[in-house]
Amino acid sequence: MYQNDLYVSWDEFQDRCVDLAYRIKAEGRTFDKILCVTRGGLFATGILSRELNIKAIENVGIAAYAGKQAQDIKKPVFIKKASPEFLENALVIEDLVDTGSTLRFLKPHTKNCMFVAVFAKPEGEDQLDLFQRGVPQDTWVRFPWDTRRRYVDPLIGE
Repeated sequence: MYQNDLYVSWDEFQDRCVDLAYRIKAEGRTFDKILCVTRGGLFATGILSRELNIKAIENVGIAAYAGKQAQDIKKPVFIKKASPEFLENALVIEDLVDTGSTLRFLKPHTKNCMFVAVFAKPEGEDQLDLFQRGVPQDTWVRFPWDTRRRYVDPLIGE
């Protein structure tokens, strides 16, 4: 299913979130609350809430997959529901939309929300109002919170 990796640094992720904030602002809609789709959406939410000056934040937990293989994708289920007041007129934030199944599951529970993501793959793009960067469907995005930098010995030691 996934044949390529895209490694994203903290700096790149922050820059893409700031760019997404500009795009949201340019749409002309204003929000006073954010509904964050956890877990990855937490990082984007922190940056976007600062840039857009939105202090009211709620999260919703949805389990939709457990690995990188096609058989790991499962029917989405709530693992944490959001407070009802955050299901209407909110900015809904995800880090990545892959197949769109998570947002397809969440949308019927919301009203008049704007759905945004930092990264989007073709199968999930139609579930978003805005996204910052498109990614090929066969690419696994390696976010900075999923990876660690480490020292590597030189090829020829001293």
